[in-house]
Amino acid sequence: MLQIDLAILKEIPQLQVNAELRIESLAPLSMVSELPGSFYKTMKNPDKKMICGLIENILGWHIDLKDRKMIKEDMKKLHKKEKIKNIDYVKGSTYIPLLMDYFDIIDNIKINFSEVNFFDDYWSRLYRRADAVVHAKGTENIDYRLIPLKWKLKRNEKKLQEVDNKALEDFFKENIGKFPMFYTTPTIREYIDLNGTYILPLSIDYRLYEMLDRRILENNIGYLGNSEGWVDLKIIKK
Repeated sequence: MLQIDLAILKEIPQLQVNAELRIESLAPLSMVSELPGSFYKTMKNPDKKMICGLIENILGWHIDLKDRKMIKEDMKKLHKKEKIKNIDYVKGSTYIPLLMDYFDIIDNIKINFSEVNFFDDYWSRLYRRADAVVHAKGTENIDYRLIPLKWKLKRNEKKLQEVDNKALEDFFKENIGKFPMFYTTPTIREYIDLNGTYILPLSIDYRLYEMLDRRILENNIGYLGNSEGWVDLKIIKK
């Protein structure tokens, strides 16, 4: 099992190393802004927060939101003690990046490519509502033991093939542990199919550079934008 080392977060960032991060796309990418609206339009280039997510993914920092909040509070105390301005990187997103202060993109992102195509596809967006009938209606599967019980529920008077909303809502709340944790909504999402490589000039903390350099030797595959956007990584010290 990969051991997660968070010791770098106890240290003040020192961007002493100039490096080049090369990101080669292995699948179509969908790099969506933090507030996408109803249509998930991709950006042409990844932003710094997406790169931070990619770096943390490569390092194996799969840390849940609750723990990230606790770690971030400790980091704020360190910043306050060292009189460093604390920047809120969470606006518009639930993702709390931890390594944003440990690197900078110091110039325009370059793209070496032979072909670029854009296309739209349906994507299943996950939601959770533990207190509403929309959750029960949106789930594709339920515990098989509930199926005969669901068929016995009161029917919708106008549409007899459907269960009454109130009856279904009560049934869902009484059996919430036997429903999937999330329900899905189909959403149109734009993808960029890039036959090429992003080249990012970085100023990076020397400890983070060494962590990435070691880790990429073991595993250089991560994802960018969403979990379907697989990429190959290389980092080169300049």
